[in-house]
Amino acid sequence: MQVDLTTESWAFLSTKPAGRRENRYALIAVLVSALFFFCAVPFARTPLAQFPAFIPIYVSWLVICDLITAALLFGQFSVLRSKALLIMAGGYLFTASITAAYAVIFPGLFAPPGLMGAGPQTTSAMYMFWHVGFPLFIMAYTRFQAKRATPVLPLPSPAARQKTRAAILRTAGGVLALVLAYTVFAVGGQAYLPEFLNGNRTTDLGHLALLGVWAFSWLALFMLWRRKPHTVLDVWLMVVMCVWLFDIALAALLNTGRYDLGWYVGRIYGLLAASFLLIVLLIEDGKHYAQLVQLSAALSAANKQLTHLSRHDGLTELANRRFFDEYLSEQIAVAKRYNRTLALIMCDVDQFKAYNDHYGHQIGDACLRQVAAAIQSCCKRPADKAVRYGGEEFALILPDTDLAGGARIAEAVREAVSHQHIPHERSSIGSHVSTSCGVAMLMPQADMTAQQLIGAADACLYQAKNLGRNRVVCA
Repeated sequence: MQVDLTTESWAFLSTKPAGRRENRYALIAVLVSALFFFCAVPFARTPLAQFPAFIPIYVSWLVICDLITAALLFGQFSVLRSKALLIMAGGYLFTASITAAYAVIFPGLFAPPGLMGAGPQTTSAMYMFWHVGFPLFIMAYTRFQAKRATPVLPLPSPAARQKTRAAILRTAGGVLALVLAYTVFAVGGQAYLPEFLNGNRTTDLGHLALLGVWAFSWLALFMLWRRKPHTVLDVWLMVVMCVWLFDIALAALLNTGRYDLGWYVGRIYGLLAASFLLIVLLIEDGKHYAQLVQLSAALSAANKQLTHLSRHDGLTELANRRFFDEYLSEQIAVAKRYNRTLALIMCDVDQFKAYNDHYGHQIGDACLRQVAAAIQSCCKRPADKAVRYGGEEFALILPDTDLAGGARIAEAVREAVSHQHIPHERSSIGSHVSTSCGVAMLMPQADMTAQQLIGAADACLYQAKNLGRNRVVCA
């Protein structure tokens, strides 16, 4: 089975080319962010009061958003098996885990100097590693991103699913190990860290290092923009990087240090950067879920239609031979179990070959449809089933019906067809189409099979033909 993931309705963010609408929404998001950025720049150095609850709120939001985004991207990787998606999912897992580590060692959050024996430069080192690491993942993403949409993919085998899970676990494990190793270094190797902060104020060396981090983020954005054609994921990652640049500029370059207006607003920009792609991914998942619901309903209707087609004759709309065999076997089993009777009528259109030869196959088909409608009209109970047995031969399965009842219904069939007044100029019996019927009954006590019952009804049908046709003969 093949699954086409490149069609417009099923394309993922990473496979769907960015159109005018996506570019317009992304541009609006960047322009609005830029407007707030330029409004905040003149006041970036304004000192504000320390708000202890801000960091846990900021960190919780950031970690949750990035973890959900990573999980959604890992989910897309499990379907598309794209290395670029795996790298980008790892990038968001990196930001979530290093943000959590950053919070643990942040001064005053859990302990005055921070947990794990953090020093005055530890959080600055973590911040710079954080803001260099994510652009590195963006660069790696641009390196591995496919030039074209993902082709039609086969459903993965168990071995392929196992391989995909292993790749996700290796990526997650590698990212967490990297963050843990650097956290241990930033805490234990304080003697090797330059002075980025003096109290809550950024030093000149700190500003220089942050300027390098900012320039590195610009390089990542440029590489992402240069890789064309852009997918929808590319466009929104560019939005994320633009807001990311606003974050670094306000919170680290244009301000004086911690707890001024630029520091607070820059952190808010960081939350926006974490939220943009998550919102787009959630919207995409909602659309795919709605499409899956619609597809499920359509498949259910199609399956019902296929079931109907497989068990009904396309010309007459009566049940077909396949249904006849199944239903007759079921009803014989029920009749034997509950000691009930069962009648079977075999009907044949008299001299139909001569009719077909004279009038043509199209008129012959119309005749069979009229005969089928007449036979169907004689089935008064839900359990009574009229069947096109083959060619011009029909059958009626009548549960809980004895031989006399079967004979009455067979006579009703013969009369219903006669009342159709279908002209038959080549008939040796009369001027209209007629039918011959044979009726047999399953005796509850008899060990009679379906084939024996059909044989008995057929024998009566041939006897009716030998006696001159247009009649009913009972076993």
